[in-house]
Amino acid sequence: RQVALITTDNFRIAAHEQLTTYGRILDVPVRSAANAQELRSLINGFFDKKLILIDTAGMGPRDMRLAEQLMTLKEHDMPVKSYLVMTATTQYKAMQTIIKAFQIVKPSGCIITKMDEAESKGAVISTVIEQQLPVAFITDGQQVPEDIHVPNAQRLIAQCIAELESEQDHAVTFGYEDWVATGYA
Repeated sequence: RQVALITTDNFRIAAHEQLTTYGRILDVPVRSAANAQELRSLINGFFDKKLILIDTAGMGPRDMRLAEQLMTLKEHDMPVKSYLVMTATTQYKAMQTIIKAFQIVKPSGCIITKMDEAESKGAVISTVIEQQLPVAFITDGQQVPEDIHVPNAQRLIAQCIAELESEQDHAVTFGYEDWVATGYA
């Protein structure tokens, strides 16, 4: 196999075990790095791999451990492409905050998860367009790798238009008169 997995997630309980399970399913090696030196050593050790995926801890943009972990990835001089993983269920303002927090590593793009769970896709689509953040992959389910897809712009736009039309239909069905309280004067 041409792929290797490295985790730097030393915060979440059983994070390494979960990634090891994926590694077993995909038949790829999995290693854990506790600091920048270990990460560099592991990357050098996988010199024969075409792709090394580095899993980091999922943290909020205000978590101080995030800055520490991002600096670990930024400090070494190896060519690392960072991808920001965001759920489609996250609110618009929160997505803006997340992207700003991750600018330190200059993400090459993002991976949008939980598209199947999002009531509306407008917030996430608007955010990536406004931030000029390319979308590398979209996930729409729990099955790995079946539910990971390369995004299709036409399909995403069609979904957003369908959502808008549905909202407009709802607004027509329940007009202003339906919301006016009567009998109270």
